[in-house]
Amino acid sequence: MALQLAEAGTALVVVARDEARLNELAAEVAVECEVLVADLADPEAVERVAERIAAAADPIDLLVNNAGFGLTGKVVDQEVGSQQGMIDVNVSALVHLSHAAAIAMADRGNGQILNVSSVASWLVAPSSAIYAATKAFVTSFSQTLHEEMLGSGVGVSCLCPGLTRTEFQDRAEFDTSKLPDIMWQSAEAVAEAGLKAAARNRAIEIPGALNKSTIGATQLMPRSLVRKLGSLITD
Repeated sequence: MALQLAEAGTALVVVARDEARLNELAAEVAVECEVLVADLADPEAVERVAERIAAAADPIDLLVNNAGFGLTGKVVDQEVGSQQGMIDVNVSALVHLSHAAAIAMADRGNGQILNVSSVASWLVAPSSAIYAATKAFVTSFSQTLHEEMLGSGVGVSCLCPGLTRTEFQDRAEFDTSKLPDIMWQSAEAVAEAGLKAAARNRAIEIPGALNKSTIGATQLMPRSLVRKLGSLITD
């Protein structure tokens, strides 16, 4: 997303834990790129990012809440601290930063928030229970915030990608060897879909025909069947 925004001439503020990779990104783009190193599992770091979002100087007109991670395994087999860490990053930090952006942008009468959720937010996902639950929160929260901000000049969009070729699966230790290529999208395609949705203030964006049809089908199924399908996919 940062690269696509830079190609369109948008100045950036990039946030992550890895300062070296942020600096590499800043050197790669041909626009002004402010580097802000922050671990969004740390409340103090989240507050620093929120203060930057709220700053009147060089105002932020698009917030992309894309930080997040997942873990694979049954709830009882994972340490509760790791599960809490997912909630801290995927939910608590996102709410804090969305709150700061909504206030600052509403005061100016314009701005856009793009929250990155997941197809998992619509599904039952054994061995990814906490991750899917955090994303269900993001999808619900984003739609509600979208409605609350109508008329303020502030748009809120929620991007719900499916399997996307990034580092996410390796870090989550998720075995993807049996998944066919048709289930995957490139990071570039997903990023483009998300940014277009934000520009149009679409409340929900589900990129890819397969992802759309999967979510559409599960909305028509009995929840008992959705649960069974989730277990089959996990196995």
